Amino acid sequence: MNPLIEIEPIEVEDRDSLKFIAKNITPAFLNSIRRIILMDVPTIAIEDVIVIENTTAIFDEYIAHRLGLIPLNSEIDDLSMIDECPSCEGQGCNMCTVALTLTQETDLNTEKMVYSRDLDPLDHRIYPIQDEIPIMKMGRDQRLILEAIARFGTGREHAKWQPVGTILYRFMPKIKIQPKAKFNKAVLESCPKKNFKVVGDKVEVNEILNGICRDCIKDGFEENSITVEYDPTTIIFELESTGALIPENIVLKASEIFDKKIDSFVETFQEVIYKED
Repeated sequence: MNPLIEIEPIEVEDRDSLKFIAKNITPAFLNSIRRIILMDVPTIAIEDVIVIENTTAIFDEYIAHRLGLIPLNSEIDDLSMIDECPSCEGQGCNMCTVALTLTQETDLNTEKMVYSRDLDPLDHRIYPIQDEIPIMKMGRDQRLILEAIARFGTGREHAKWQPVGTILYRFMPKIKIQPKAKFNKAVLESCPKKNFKVVGDKVEVNEILNGICRDCIKDGFEENSITVEYDPTTIIFELESTGALIPENIVLKASEIFDKKIDSFVETFQEVIYKED
């Protein structure tokens, strides 16, 4: 009988980051979760921009592209995917889309920077995650008036719907130091990853969860005095959310989608196999 998967969380300072250790698991399984997060977990992003007036030096298309890359809060459950909307059949309505407006102008004596905080959502739940994302700089005597339409989408359509900025996994390293290993104290103590700790005339493994510093292995030890191996059944998994979704919810949503994909496969497989009987 295979042992159950074990999850051990790792404390991180950034509230938009998540890191954990998964034991008794295969890389293929975690890679499936990673790919589902990138391709299938939905978030809300601006898709269409209706420019009413633009006298700035920036083309409409450039502004629309920048607006689409602004992460919006996606922690809501009552907005349908546009291609699954029961009300409009993919045409767009208030059941599957939400509008944000932007109205900015300058006079003859002033210039200004337009930020994500200047977007005014009609639904208070759909708002930019960060207020200080620069959109453009307006010169003197200019005006910009537009309406942006946001909806749910996935990374299969465009990267702007991906819920993460960074996502990766790696095997748990196992470091063995020979009892009488010779080392360079200055190199090891200057290591940014703090892999090793020098105690008197000995060196100990200190921190390996942030990855192995190859410079320390190469320059900090005498040749053949240290070995690094990896455990393929113990994997460090980490991701950094764009802020659109809570990191924990990203993994949970990916797991739910994974379950549905497996159920769909089993159902389709059974239909095909037993159809011949």
